[in-house]
Amino acid sequence: MKKIYIFGTGGFAKEVYFLINEINSVKATFDVCGFIDIDPKIDHLQIGAHKFEVYDELSFFKNALSENVFFAIGIGNPKILNSIREKYRSDYNFPNLIHPSVIGLFETISMGVGNIITAGCIFTLDIIIGSFNIFNLHSTIGHDSVIGSCNVINPGANLSGGICLGNNNLIGTNSTVLQYIKIGNNNVIGAGAVVNSIIENNKVSVGVPAKVIKENH
Repeated sequence: MKKIYIFGTGGFAKEVYFLINEINSVKATFDVCGFIDIDPKIDHLQIGAHKFEVYDELSFFKNALSENVFFAIGIGNPKILNSIREKYRSDYNFPNLIHPSVIGLFETISMGVGNIITAGCIFTLDIIIGSFNIFNLHSTIGHDSVIGSCNVINPGANLSGGICLGNNNLIGTNSTVLQYIKIGNNNVIGAGAVVNSIIENNKVSVGVPAKVIKENH
């Protein structure tokens, strides 16, 4: 089995641990060896009956690592996703982790690395996906969509066909982006919002239909 370490020690890191165990239930692939945190407040993380060591990020990466070591990011924050991508992407292995229940015509879907796709997600066809995105529970991506990198798509979000989503965006729980809408970079879309017009960069948008309420700094 391949050794894998998970960035983060919060709730979503536990969800990634669950995802890896679901992948292993189909084919034993990854052995979770611990968790990594930039400023760890705990020495160990308890998950059920299992106790995992928590490593300080700076100390961990000072040591020589095998080429067969893999990493996953269990942090649902676009800025942190992008920071980890910039620091480690060129030197370390970040596999795409896809829950066995995910539906999609994957021979028509291109995807970078480090994407986390959790249970119940649906990807239809002819979709382009960048790297280090998080697709949370039961989110849906429609046909001919283009997704950039370091986006966090929260549970139940529906991105309709033909949308274009840039980088470092947070898409709220149960929100909807209507077909062929473009969203730029570094935006926050509130929970339950319906996006029916273009959103440029660095905005926070909420409501039905979604309206910009402030800048996202």
